[in-house]
Amino acid sequence: MKFGDRLKNARTEMNLTQEQVANDFFITRQTISSWENEKTYPDIASLIKLSDYYHISLDVLLKEDSGMKEYLEKKTVEKSLIPTIIILGASNFIFLFYLTTGIFNNIILFLGTLNAIALIQVLSIQLRLRSVKSISSNRIDLLCGLGLFILGISLILINHKTLGTILVGVSIANMLEYIFWRTTSKF
Repeated sequence: MKFGDRLKNARTEMNLTQEQVANDFFITRQTISSWENEKTYPDIASLIKLSDYYHISLDVLLKEDSGMKEYLEKKTVEKSLIPTIIILGASNFIFLFYLTTGIFNNIILFLGTLNAIALIQVLSIQLRLRSVKSISSNRIDLLCGLGLFILGISLILINHKTLGTILVGVSIANMLEYIFWRTTSKF
């Protein structure tokens, strides 16, 4: 039996409506319905409250439901990515400051490009954790990569080599990510 079915069975065994449960939890009836139909899953705090409310252990409530386990694992990975995103974003600002002041241009350019590539990859992983990417969203990624590449080449041609090189590096990382996604087609 799946998580949603367990919730629904527990509710009906107690002769409760979705509206009554929603009122007790201070949420909408649609949220209860969404949990029971497994369109969304409750957060860990709500899981504990549901377990107490229905007098079902968490073990029984979650047992043999790979969808719920996967949801909880994704939340854990997503939370662990937040510090990485903050550090990469901050180092991008530092990179841009040093780049505009002309200090250590070649070293900073190289490190900044690596940082931008890493940031794109981390954000890509985070997006994949939130939802399965569709083919159309990946095509949009590819088009954005091609647009950045063309813009980067154009900037290089009009002697804005630093910014142009950065955009070309970011676009190549974006296109490599697209190629990787196409070859693996599964995260």
